Parts: sequence; structure tokens; C-alpha cells
Amino acid sequence: MLKRIAYVGKKNAQYKRLLRAAKGVEAQIVALGVGDEVPPSAVAVFAAGERMGDVIKAAVALGERNESVLDLLAEAIDGREGFPEGSSRRVMEHAARFALALGLSPEERLTLERAALVRDIGKIRIPNEVLLKKGVLTYDEWRLLQQHPNLGADIAARTSALRDTEDIVRRHHECYDGDGYPEGLEGDAIPYLARVMKLLDVYCAMTSPRHYRKGQSTHREAVKYLRGEQGKHFDPQLVEVFISADVGRTGTHGSDAKRTKGKKAKKV
Repeated sequence: MLKRIAYVGKKNAQYKRLLRAAKGVEAQIVALGVGDEVPPSAVAVFAAGERMGDVIKAAVALGERNESVLDLLAEAIDGREGFPEGSSRRVMEHAARFALALGLSPEERLTLERAALVRDIGKIRIPNEVLLKKGVLTYDEWRLLQQHPNLGADIAARTSALRDTEDIVRRHHECYDGDGYPEGLEGDAIPYLARVMKLLDVYCAMTSPRHYRKGQSTHREAVKYLRGEQGKHFDPQLVEVFISADVGRTGTHGSDAKRTKGKKAKKV
């Protein structure tokens, strides 16, 4: 497939070198002036000789376009199960606040936020009669449903844009006490960001409508559950940070989330 590269800057010697380098490659070089909109499907922005503010603006526009594709994918996944519009986006927003409270690096935060949108992508390969069943699942049906993390991780591993989310997608249903799935990993054997996503996924599921149960939990009820599952389903240190930073509160923004002192969860 043809790749489109946006060039922001004057058509100088550097621009000509870029054109020469693109010969023989399935790539289109699109020259942009200051203030021009980044064209559809651009995969990179190459800039020279312009104000950095304009360069950053073009790069942010490209990033937002790529993010909108992930949003669309998340909506499709959520819609298949009948979840309210914006459900996975809500998980992503909580992930951003949690990342701030945990002091994650920008790379870790980006991976966590993107994984929040595609964490259940493997469910697209689970039959409707199992995924949407309202009654109690049979043993075989439950075992099939438990394969969705592996199915999703395999998709992520084959998709360069999602490859960094593979570990989270595969292991965000593992439990700290080893009672999770699909591998039954325990404690520190579970990747750190997967432990983070486990907590986020459960909290957001409890406080949102779901087709398989009546009603939903309040923030207080969900926090009480998290407390009760410290060291069982959840990494106990992560629970402390989540609650202390008030991550789950509606209306709490990343810039306002309280940083916890002395309670930062240890990375392993």
C-alpha cells in the first residue's frame, strides 16, 4: 500500500534529498506550507526550517487522526457486546489518570492508554452465542471465552501499530493470586502494565452497565470491592495508589489527580 509522508518546510536542498530517497519506494511526498492541514493517511511528518510550534501542530494532528482509528475500533468492539458508547474511551481516560498517579514514563502511559482501547479485541473471534449469552455459561463456553486474551494478543502481535500492547492484551485477566486466565500467572510474574489494566478493567466494568447483570456499582461500592481483593485479584500496591489518588472519581482530570507519596507501586 502506498505510504504518504508529509513534508513541512521550504522546498530546499533537504526537500530534494527526501524526494531522491523516496524514488523506488511506494511513498508519496506531500509538501505542506505553514498552517496547511496534514493530508489523510499520512504516516509521518518530516519537517525542516520551520517554527517548532508549527511542526508540533502538524504532528499532533497526525497523532489525533491515528487515535481516531483506534477509537473507531474500540467502539466496534464495545458495540458488539452492547456496551454504552464511549465505554473503552472511559477506560482510557482512567488509564491516563492512573498513569499520572503511578509516575509512569510517557512510553508506558501511551502503551497503557492504547491498550485500554483494544484490550478485548480478541472477543471479535468469540461466537455471539457465547459472548452475548445472558444465562450461565457451560464449562466449554467459559473455556472458549477465556481464550479471548490470547486471540487478541495474537492480533496485536501481528499488527505493528499495536505490538507494544500485546502483553497487556494477553494478561490483563490474570489475577495476583494466580486464579486468573489464560495462563494462571501469579504476582510479579504478571507484567506490570497488565496488573494495572486488570484493576482498571474491573473498576470500569463494575461502574458501567453490562448486559450480563442488572444495575451497576457506585464508586464507593467498587472501591470497597478493590479493597477486599487486595493481594487476591489485584496487586495490593496498585489498589492503594488507585484509591489514594482518587483515580475513579467522575470529573477527576489527569492534571488534578493526587500524586501519592510513599505509596508508589513498585515496578518489577
